[in-house]
Amino acid sequence: MNTAYRLVCTGCARVADYSAFRCSACGHILDVAYDYKSLKLPAGFGSARAGHRKYLQFFPIDRFRIHSREGGTPLVDRRIGGARVLLKLETYNPTRSFKDRGSVIEINKALELGAHSICCASTGNMGLSVAHYAHIAGLRCTIFISRDANRHKISLIKKAGARLVRVKGDFNAALRAAETYAGKTGAFVCGDYHYRKEGQKSVIFELVEQMRYSVPDIIFVPVGNATLIAAMHKGLSEFRRFSLIRKFPRIVAVQSEMCDPLVRAYNSKRDVRYMRPRTVADAIAVGYPTFGFEGLGALRATHGIAMSVSEQEILDAVSELRSIGIGAETGGAAAFAGFVRLRKKNPALLEGSKAVVLITGNNEPRT
Repeated sequence: MNTAYRLVCTGCARVADYSAFRCSACGHILDVAYDYKSLKLPAGFGSARAGHRKYLQFFPIDRFRIHSREGGTPLVDRRIGGARVLLKLETYNPTRSFKDRGSVIEINKALELGAHSICCASTGNMGLSVAHYAHIAGLRCTIFISRDANRHKISLIKKAGARLVRVKGDFNAALRAAETYAGKTGAFVCGDYHYRKEGQKSVIFELVEQMRYSVPDIIFVPVGNATLIAAMHKGLSEFRRFSLIRKFPRIVAVQSEMCDPLVRAYNSKRDVRYMRPRTVADAIAVGYPTFGFEGLGALRATHGIAMSVSEQEILDAVSELRSIGIGAETGGAAAFAGFVRLRKKNPALLEGSKAVVLITGNNEPRT
């Protein structure tokens, strides 16, 4: 088991306490820096079945005190409009989104550190996921969410047993409220921070193993806080460090054109700037991505593409997925909308390529 790591500030390089969620000196986010020389993969690692708990050596926890059958999600092969595509169905996680991969690591870390209460800012899916794992762990849970958030998801969070605090403003306003609350109460902060990023690496670990250690040529990923693409890039780097893969896929970051701060930053070669969210894709309605600068780094390192899709293209993607028997909410279908757009606008880029699309969530009311 790997416990050899430090929390290092991404801004000033100071080492932080394990319970910190930001650098106390400069306010930047933290990164988990492992001692890779001491990390040893168990015998038979490559032949063992892919699944989230398999990757304990790559997580900053000593063991899994609680879990909930997260990970091990299907990778299905479909031919759509003449093009073959592999769909990674994260909707098969316990709370129907990829957020469970990060939440289980955060809650296990909270237990390891002796926390009694946690808090989290969310647009919906993450709040539901954190509340689910907090209930299993017996921790008090407070979720901060915009007053304008998806009502169905708010109802699900309440049912999961969390205390809900409605905040005036968007996700970033909820984030400030959650961090202020943690500072006053000592609650362990969950959300788009370093421990969640580590847990979300298992998406790419599983994908590579499900493809028999082959790497897709191109992978479409929806972007809200950019934690997922940052996590995927780190996971790919770790698998390459241990000679499990030799190359990186080209990452395509997809956002709604009504909330696309990362896309604008990458394509104009500038830093990320706040943009007021106005999209129906509430799961990715983040005006200023917490991991924006790491997301930009992931795109540059993989010669990636950043693209915006229209609100109608997102809604059409939900319908097209439904027509082939796959349920997805708007944010969860955004990456597929990007695939459809690229297939129409630049089919040569996909021709002969192994393409993967992440379907990240499905927590809209069923119709």
